[in-house]
Amino acid sequence: MLTLYRSNRAEFLAQLLAQQLIDQQPGPLETLEVMVNTWPTSRWLGEQLAVANGISSLVRFPFPGSRFRELVRQVLELPAKEADPWRANHLVWPVLELLPDLLEQPAALPLQRWLDGREGGGHHHQALSRDRWQLARVIADAFDDYALYRADQLAQWSSSPQSAESGWQPLLWHRLEDRLPRAPFGLQVREAIDRLRRGVVSADSLPERLRLFGISALAPVQVELIQALSGVLDVEVYLLTPCPDLWQRCGSRRELLQEAWLEPPDGHWLEAAPRLEASFGRMGAEFQQLLEGSGDVQLGERREGDLFASPVQMAEPSLGSPSLLEQLQEQLVDPHQAVGLNRLADDQSLLFQAAPGPWREVQLVRDRILQWLAADPDLAPRDVLVMTPQVDRYAPLLNSLFNDSDAIGVDLPWRLTDRSQQSSPGLSMAMLNLLELAAGRLTATGLEQWLANPALQDLQGLSSDDCVLMTRVLQRTGFRWGLDATERGGDETHGLRWCLDRWLLGLVLPVNEGLALDGAAPFQWELDPERLVRWWTLLDRMVWMIEQFRRPRTCAAWVTLLQSVLQELFGDGRTWSGELQTWTAALEDWRLRAIDCALELDIAVVLEVLNEALSVDSGRFGHRTGSLTISALEPMRAIPHKVIVLMGLDGAVFPRPNQRPGFHLLEQQRRLGDPRGSDQDRYVLLEALMSARRHLLISWCGRNERTGEAQPPAAPVEQWLAQLNQELSTSSLDGLVLTPAANPLARSNFDMEAPLSCDRRQLEARRWLDRSRPEPQQALAWPLVWPSTHADPSTRSNPEEPLVFEELLRWMHQPQAAWLRSRGLRPGEGIDAVEDLDPLELNALERYQLLDQNLEQLLAAGTLPDWRSLLAGQGVLPAGAGAALEQQELADRWQRLRRQLDSLGSCRCESVSIEGVLRPLVFAGETQVVVQAGMLSAAGVMRGWLHHLYLCRLTPTPTAVIARSTRAIGAEIHLHWSALPTDQADQQLATLQELAQQGMHQCWPVPPKSGWQMVWHEQRKPGTGLDRFRTCWQDERLSPALQLCFGAELDADALLQAPGFEAACTALYQPLFRARRS
Repeated sequence: MLTLYRSNRAEFLAQLLAQQLIDQQPGPLETLEVMVNTWPTSRWLGEQLAVANGISSLVRFPFPGSRFRELVRQVLELPAKEADPWRANHLVWPVLELLPDLLEQPAALPLQRWLDGREGGGHHHQALSRDRWQLARVIADAFDDYALYRADQLAQWSSSPQSAESGWQPLLWHRLEDRLPRAPFGLQVREAIDRLRRGVVSADSLPERLRLFGISALAPVQVELIQALSGVLDVEVYLLTPCPDLWQRCGSRRELLQEAWLEPPDGHWLEAAPRLEASFGRMGAEFQQLLEGSGDVQLGERREGDLFASPVQMAEPSLGSPSLLEQLQEQLVDPHQAVGLNRLADDQSLLFQAAPGPWREVQLVRDRILQWLAADPDLAPRDVLVMTPQVDRYAPLLNSLFNDSDAIGVDLPWRLTDRSQQSSPGLSMAMLNLLELAAGRLTATGLEQWLANPALQDLQGLSSDDCVLMTRVLQRTGFRWGLDATERGGDETHGLRWCLDRWLLGLVLPVNEGLALDGAAPFQWELDPERLVRWWTLLDRMVWMIEQFRRPRTCAAWVTLLQSVLQELFGDGRTWSGELQTWTAALEDWRLRAIDCALELDIAVVLEVLNEALSVDSGRFGHRTGSLTISALEPMRAIPHKVIVLMGLDGAVFPRPNQRPGFHLLEQQRRLGDPRGSDQDRYVLLEALMSARRHLLISWCGRNERTGEAQPPAAPVEQWLAQLNQELSTSSLDGLVLTPAANPLARSNFDMEAPLSCDRRQLEARRWLDRSRPEPQQALAWPLVWPSTHADPSTRSNPEEPLVFEELLRWMHQPQAAWLRSRGLRPGEGIDAVEDLDPLELNALERYQLLDQNLEQLLAAGTLPDWRSLLAGQGVLPAGAGAALEQQELADRWQRLRRQLDSLGSCRCESVSIEGVLRPLVFAGETQVVVQAGMLSAAGVMRGWLHHLYLCRLTPTPTAVIARSTRAIGAEIHLHWSALPTDQADQQLATLQELAQQGMHQCWPVPPKSGWQMVWHEQRKPGTGLDRFRTCWQDERLSPALQLCFGAELDADALLQAPGFEAACTALYQPLFRARRS
């Protein structure tokens, strides 16, 4: 007998099942079975049975697919435990082996053309490529579908002789049929039904009863199987459905349809079906149509039982009129008797939300849930379910916002499920990232990401600081991309092997200019050698692993290699032992499935195989833990909760688009019961509507997170809203669709009557913004307070120690940064971006730095550096001809500077003691010379002026500053100071000391670059200084130190008019212009 119990409430079906289990009186040690479609359903149903019966033990919850296969094997007297060779993950391997011969057939010309377009015509691949794997996998998926949905077509192919005119799919079918030991499941079901019809199957070989609970859909052959089994055993189907007579698909409707009974509900049916059923319910309609059947394979009696609830009648009278959610559920039960919809102003049972972006969406969903929890004492976190089709996208946002207990004031227990191991930082991600590095181009960014993995760090004894520092050291060593010379096209420079060689050489050899062994120069940094050796060992083993991964090998060899890598990198797994066990099981399963495959696989194919194998159990655990649950759409779709939130229903991802290839038979002709992803996703909305008890929230990103452009919701949501707009009055629609402000601090988020935010920090920020307060300080040093007069240092009660030469020079170079450092602030100190590309040429700064190294001493000696030799093996210069071009450019600049130096007299280098430290200074004739590698800058002028004053304290000596010319190609003497008397030099130094010491207490008002450019241009061409200041300030204002001191938006004229600005310029720059030679 086939008994069909139907209800719109899963709780009613569970209670009925619990009573049936009591009435049927199973034995004390008898194991009962109830087929369910997801793991969370089994957990929920087990809880319901325990509540109803006091205990739920010896109850198994198998999935229909696996259990039906076991039953068919029992009917056909096949081995009980046997893998189905026609499942896609098994079938792909024989398809791969048969594919080369199949492609030789004229009928397979379309497949050959597709491969030629990917692989290149006429190219013979030694290893299995990713393209061939994907083709074989698509074919295996198609034949797996045929076994469930086109068994009649397979039978027709079997009975027809092989013919080239029939197409490549029948040819492949015949070869697979000859090769594989069993027929596909669909043909086995046909044979099993025939045996059941003939009565040759003993009831003793089958279970006494089959129970199916909450199944949303089954394939036609599966429905036929349970209809046939109902002749020898009892079959109970507990079906969750929105209404008793689903769209008139039985009784008189069946007689009206006659031969069209098995046609899918399309076309006219969609127009005739009422409201939401037509928009969302086609999958359920087809399933019930299949269950009602045509009678061809119904071998037992069929019985129905209905337990439909009226949500409006069940509504609590104390709450007044029924909510909009209850009214919609009532419409589903009886669309003809339900009255018109009405929504009160404070009704929050059904809400739609167009969020400004994903971050705000998660925040708004969190805060809405918190409001509902606070308003309803009977509501607990375990009563809340959040589902999204974009689990991996929202995972980091959920971790950030739902764990922020300081912001929301409570610890909200929640659990994220269905996130694949591949997308969660851990052992699986570390292994897959390593394989991806081998499959593609090894880059510094990719290596940084791999080193940042917490599982790798923990199991290799590394800290996060270690890995950050390791990346920095690799960048300084010169690593950009590539493993070795083979990957880099013959040039090993900037490859990882080359960097590791530099580390080793640095441990045993000094760093000398020009010293390079076999293209690698020793590298040393301020690092503990023991730490460097530990890093080198890890990276060297990683290099070996990547080299092994890049060699094609058989499946068995791949399994052995991956097992050894897992053992070497992760040992017993410790905290990540669960992921390690998953990998071990996945590798063993792969080995067994591909045991007969002799093909050699490329690394890209291995990645595809592993990603598929590791995603199998991603949704198995973490549901029904007593916390708020956040999951994907499928696992918990029909489980009742008091609050259900559907989040991330963006038009681009929901419903899922069709991805079947054009040759797929299910695409060529649609039949009743054929699966469609879009129909499954639409049915989720209907099941969510049936399963929500108090609140249902539908949310999507209403604006593009990057451009701010408006985005529509998913098409089914738009259809639902359009229907509600027709049925509700204008006043009832107010507040139904929420459009929150993009700014979380907007006043609308904190409206007392209907607040959108529960964030305490943001509320406090909003209150602070609304408070009356004095004009805020724009920056740390603004408004400026700089004295226009300078007191005599000797009159101070507590004279300070004078700044030493280096401190004074640093202040003269960057006075604002020195002031910030005196307060413990160091702006602009960050981590440099990781570079993945080799330099094609040096930039202006790099040329300046190379030319500036020991520039004055080399100029004095008259020795033109050979930068290619000096920098050999360091990866500083571009490769090949680029190095020669850079050498020529640097040499030209050096010679121009030398010519200007020679114009002052013979050159020499002398060591002069300044503050007890010998400092090498360059002289040309009797003149001390300060040479700048680039254009004349404030830093070079300040250095030259300070050297000039210290030198004149010892021996009055003229000083010249040479830099690149601004008027022509070449160099020129920009400043030439006369020798100052000793007392005058002392006085100038004392003034500088006073300015600098005051500048440590009060911020210097003149930006160094803009200030110098102003006075320099004003001296050269009166009237141009102010314009030059304004122009230069546009770039200099971007400096982190100056932004911190003066603000990010300070206008140049505001600085020019600041108190003390003019006096400061005069005090610093006037003496050096007075000292110029006339």
